[in-house]
Amino acid sequence: MKYIVSGVAVIVVVMMAAVAGRAISDREIDYVVDLSETNIPKFQEVAIPFINQNDGEASLPFLASAIIDVDGDGREELFLGGGHGQQDGLFRFDGTAFVSLEGALGIEKRDNDTTHGAVVLDFNEDGTQDLIVARESGVWLHENKAGKFENRKLELDLRDDTHPLSIAVADLNGDGYFDMYVSGYIRNDMVQGLNIFNKEGYGGSSELYINRGDNTFEKKTADWGLSYTHNTFHSVFIDVDMDGDLDLVVAHDTGQIRTWENTGKQFERVDNPNSNVYSYPMGIAVADYDNNGLVDFFFSNVGSTPPHFMVKGDLRDDQQHNWKWLLFQNQGDFKLVDNAERAKLADYEFAWGNVFEDLNLDGRPDLVVSQNFVSMPLHKVPALRLPGRLLVQNTKGEFAEVGEQAGVSNPFYSIAPLTADFNGDGYPDLIHANLAGPSKAFLSEGGNSSYLKIQLPDTVASIGAMVTVTRDDGKIFYLPYVSGEGLCSDSSRILVAGLDGRKAIKVSVRFIDGRVIEREGDFHNELLKL
Repeated sequence: MKYIVSGVAVIVVVMMAAVAGRAISDREIDYVVDLSETNIPKFQEVAIPFINQNDGEASLPFLASAIIDVDGDGREELFLGGGHGQQDGLFRFDGTAFVSLEGALGIEKRDNDTTHGAVVLDFNEDGTQDLIVARESGVWLHENKAGKFENRKLELDLRDDTHPLSIAVADLNGDGYFDMYVSGYIRNDMVQGLNIFNKEGYGGSSELYINRGDNTFEKKTADWGLSYTHNTFHSVFIDVDMDGDLDLVVAHDTGQIRTWENTGKQFERVDNPNSNVYSYPMGIAVADYDNNGLVDFFFSNVGSTPPHFMVKGDLRDDQQHNWKWLLFQNQGDFKLVDNAERAKLADYEFAWGNVFEDLNLDGRPDLVVSQNFVSMPLHKVPALRLPGRLLVQNTKGEFAEVGEQAGVSNPFYSIAPLTADFNGDGYPDLIHANLAGPSKAFLSEGGNSSYLKIQLPDTVASIGAMVTVTRDDGKIFYLPYVSGEGLCSDSSRILVAGLDGRKAIKVSVRFIDGRVIEREGDFHNELLKL
């Protein structure tokens, strides 16, 4: 008997060693990227006094996070959603540390509720930023009243089997009021598995709500051609084809990326490189990464971390799959091509939320990606967790992982990264919103480059606007105004144009409603409010 026990022990040890070895080798970068002309930004880690309480039995494993300027003083605050039995948190950087604002300035939720997603919007155009939050209990509007919040649950016709996960806002009918697409996921107690692709009727429902003009809402999902049942992580309204209206991009769990063209009164589904391929798209990052005047999209995926047999689930042999990261380059007229391999982004590991931001102010959007899954056995071992990825873009449109050199490592259960300039040096800082643990801030150490910050009104009319910045050497940069980039998250609405040591001489904004604003001058290391 002792030989049998010893044999079993040896097998277990060998299996554990194999798993650990695979996890370590999985972190190795598969690409060689030339960074001879690219500066690597440097960051210092700063603690945030908030430890998310995740109850995996009671709630879905998600965490709301957002950047909001509560008092309009130009110094942005950080909102973090609380878990089951935990209140939300609101934090301000005081120049040396992040401090908790007492009682989250009035933001309250029920004790048995979990805060999944958040988006920032000045919904009533009073000049203050408000907060719209997705919770297990529904969608809540936290109205900013001179730096204090009043809480109101929005009366929405939500399905009983669905929990709202994230919110995308837009003015779809041009009446000046915000409408919402609420991404839904099946209730935690009804989840039957994490790799179900083909089961008919399984999953939550996402819904479109049109504002009646008084901030009450009518469900119009079917009228706009958006009815389906499928677990959905995140969605973004943006003008994909530059025709003057907001289209819809949606990331399904165990499914596909869905791209919907706005035809005026309906959305029509348009094929994309993932339309007939099965994946686990989660977070959505939006930027004009190749600077051609059209918005591009990055989508996270399970990557190379889980073995194929674990994620294949109920897919048939004839159903094509893709577990790699995806980068949709926009070539115009709604033609999207997956450029991830060419950009050296495809072969990475499991990832959640993501955000594009020009971290070194060289005029090229970089990429930050959240990693680690609280329910994955491999990631329950701290030494085997992933660090999160920080990737800078070089002059050839290729991305290189530089997290270690930059001083950014986050081996926690990060749901989404956020960007904002907390220390006021013009360089974007980073937040990793971490589930079941402490969230982390990484403040930029700055540098010798130059920048121009552009602030549009935080109203629904600004969503989808395209900002064009002309540098003094004639080079033009395109910055889309994006609401709700990431996963259940919303980064700073202040756009940062990296000028690479030069000045800007012209700024133009084209709004979705056709309005155009232009400013000419000598802009350098400053904030321009339009």
